[in-house]
Amino acid sequence: MLQASESAFVVISVIAVSLGFLFLLDRCWPSHHRRKHNESFAWQVNFLGMTYGVIISFMLFAAWTSFSSAITNANAEANAAINLSRVADTLPTLQRDQVRTLVRQYIEIILYDEWPAMNRNELSPESHEIVRQLWSALAHTAIANDTQQVGLDHAYTELSSMTEHRRIRQEQARQHLPGILWAVLLFGSVITVSYACLFGAENLTLHAIQVSGLSLLIALSLAAIADLSRPYQGAAHVEPYGFIRAQQTLKAPVETP
Repeated sequence: MLQASESAFVVISVIAVSLGFLFLLDRCWPSHHRRKHNESFAWQVNFLGMTYGVIISFMLFAAWTSFSSAITNANAEANAAINLSRVADTLPTLQRDQVRTLVRQYIEIILYDEWPAMNRNELSPESHEIVRQLWSALAHTAIANDTQQVGLDHAYTELSSMTEHRRIRQEQARQHLPGILWAVLLFGSVITVSYACLFGAENLTLHAIQVSGLSLLIALSLAAIADLSRPYQGAAHVEPYGFIRAQQTLKAPVETP
């Protein structure tokens, strides 16, 4: 995914190419020759602009929804980890200490290993081993009373939730916008800007400003879609704030019953 500086370069390049096309078109087909076709161009530009505007708005909304979902899922995973560590207080001493230690290790691996890996569009397998050990610790818990049984049931629930959110997070880290949709977005942008350049304006400078504004809006929208559609890479990406808070929460001293 593009970083901030790369996105800025792409946006500037799009504007420069659009203006270059406009000036080249004006040299090859002067604006006073194009004015007699303005009425014909007008309805075509209106139709294309409206259609492309709907498409790009929908894609931007879908990308933001996906990005927001990734934030919610990551926070839910961190909350499940905190809950699992807290519920472990009701378990026998051996399993309680094992679960607490493993949850802290899990959060550290997420923060210092998995999150940087996802930013590189990679996946780290280390958290899988921690999850396996957590399931094993709960499976070997010897229940002595009803309180421990209730605690074990809740621990299974929180571990299941954490595992599910982890799986969803890893899937979201690898998702991307299909190529066919990028083809629609890019081809639509080229057609829309090209038709905007075809107008025969009396003032070339004003026309250039209008084309620049349209190109800027389209380029910024496409850059936003590119970043938001990959929630763990790029200039705008999901931050591990939930896991940072979880780490701080679990560092607080806990009284041993």
